[in-house]
Amino acid sequence: MRKRAPSPRPSASRSQEAEPATWAEPLRVGRAAVYAGTCSWADAHFVREGGFYPAPVADRPAARLRFYATVFPTVEIDATYYALLDPDVADRWIQWTPPGFVFHVKAFGLFTGHGVDPRRLPAQIQRLLPAEAAAMRQVSFREVPREAEEACWAHFTQFTRRLHESGRLGYILFQFPRWYLPSPGMFRRLGRIRDLLPQYRVAVEFRNRAWVERRHRPDLEDALRENDLIYVVPDEPELSWTVPPEVIVTSDWSVVRFHGRNAQAWSRRGASTHEVYDYLYSREELEPWAGKARAIADRVDRLYLMFNNHYRGSSARNARMMVELLAAPGRGGREEGS
Repeated sequence: MRKRAPSPRPSASRSQEAEPATWAEPLRVGRAAVYAGTCSWADAHFVREGGFYPAPVADRPAARLRFYATVFPTVEIDATYYALLDPDVADRWIQWTPPGFVFHVKAFGLFTGHGVDPRRLPAQIQRLLPAEAAAMRQVSFREVPREAEEACWAHFTQFTRRLHESGRLGYILFQFPRWYLPSPGMFRRLGRIRDLLPQYRVAVEFRNRAWVERRHRPDLEDALRENDLIYVVPDEPELSWTVPPEVIVTSDWSVVRFHGRNAQAWSRRGASTHEVYDYLYSREELEPWAGKARAIADRVDRLYLMFNNHYRGSSARNARMMVELLAAPGRGGREEGS
């Protein structure tokens, strides 16, 4: 039986700025604590054009994150997908947020079959790369020797350990690309992830509908439950290859990630991430999800509703809208004792 994450506790060192009047709290819906938040809080477009941050805090990293924590009780760290962050960065973020605030960590791209810029690797890991790999614009696990890959894992878990030991870590997200299809090797990889991260909550997101089609879905659900991995329910455009928003519960936590429904951008080769995630959900589009969230909340202890449609600040607008829908009279309330 693996260890659960410790309960949140105050950091030994806190920012000297004055405490705000209130911090954001999760909702109590059914049996679950329900957290809504965004997938990143410091994206340049989100900060400059999103209309979320008041002018006095927009250019101040500590004040910005502290303001965010007065609106939402959780956030997903996107930067860890692109680079291996120094553990001291986690310490600063812990100091800038209240004891109950929850960070989720997106796994380093190398771990999920994506290419990474070798120049963004820590210097000690760059030295482990062959010369030809170090000169490439992007490298994948195929070009990285085992020694370097193990060093990447060690660096990544040093960062996550700081959050975990402070009681601030939610899930670690592994988002596999659309070209990763069900196979015996992929099912073994899911077990390997659990072996590498035995003490952590791990969420897994797929980008190809083959995973939930009839012939693969029973094996997928069995593998996730056996390894206590959280299936991520996606909301994304309905295309021939995208994953439908079917609710699958495989742990006592559940995660829904909202990517927007910009089908035109998702269908266009070479579209930028800003174009792909440029979408604002209407209230009518989110109302059915509020109903689904209440149903999920009767089956789990925690539910995370994370909005990834970050461009122009749409993620914050829609996360607030979701909270309003769930907190409507008779539909749920603030978590008791939080």
